[in-house]
Amino acid sequence: MSWEAVARKDFQDAVRSRWLWVLSALSVVVFAGAAIGQLYLGGGQTPQQSQGLLQGFLFFLKQGTGILIPLTAIVVAYASITRERESGTMKLLLALPHSRDDVVLGKLVGRSAVVALPVLIGFFVAFLALLPAGSGINFLLYVQFALLTALLGVVFVGISIGVSAAARTNQQAIVGAGGLFGMFWFLWNFFVSGINRALTDLFSLSAASQYQVRLTLKLLNPIQSYKTLVDGLFMSDLEARVRMFSMLFGVIPNPQAGEALGPELSPAFADSMVLLFLLVWLVVPVGVGIIWFRDADL
Repeated sequence: MSWEAVARKDFQDAVRSRWLWVLSALSVVVFAGAAIGQLYLGGGQTPQQSQGLLQGFLFFLKQGTGILIPLTAIVVAYASITRERESGTMKLLLALPHSRDDVVLGKLVGRSAVVALPVLIGFFVAFLALLPAGSGINFLLYVQFALLTALLGVVFVGISIGVSAAARTNQQAIVGAGGLFGMFWFLWNFFVSGINRALTDLFSLSAASQYQVRLTLKLLNPIQSYKTLVDGLFMSDLEARVRMFSMLFGVIPNPQAGEALGPELSPAFADSMVLLFLLVWLVVPVGVGIIWFRDADL
């Protein structure tokens, strides 16, 4: 298939330009370093201590991966299409038996591999560092966390590819992709509060309905969806969703949220649905980018 050829070439170019090696080294340093610092210096020895330290390690690490992985994906993917448009090589690429859809999909697969593979390598090295730390560590949870983190990178590759396909220049692409990241990380909670306040004033929502609206809007943020899925590895779906309303990175609980969303969480907010929320940010931007790029003037 034509998109496979584009993806293969894109990945090979990343290997030749040393992107893959640099990202792999960075992932090893971050993940293995965090594992050694949290587990060995924490001193967990019994199975119960090891499991508790693993939970603390993943909770600590998700704060960093929620920033590092999206930024890495944006840097790797934002110019994937615009750079070739600006340099003129896009016309040469399309002169081969590749459609414009093939180019976008191939770039998505190639850049996703460039981001996801170093993440998995970093987690594998950290896994080796954890082996002597204790038999009580649940490595299935560790693998799930690694896969979720790689998925977060792929999602932001998709966002960046979609923006790159719709943009005309590298500058427009970095502003668009970087602006979305800034909105997700810094401005999203203000957006949630504003929409919730407006709907409450308009429809006189009850306290429970307000929390459901806020939760829905929070889950539309791919970074927050990722974090609550990580929390769901150690706790029930309800506890993980309630934690989204806690203060100080989940340290200070919010009992009002628990009362409003409990005692049983709606199936609309289960982990499977949260994963769907996350995947929407992979599919929709790429789909919009493909449609936009089909009629773009090169």
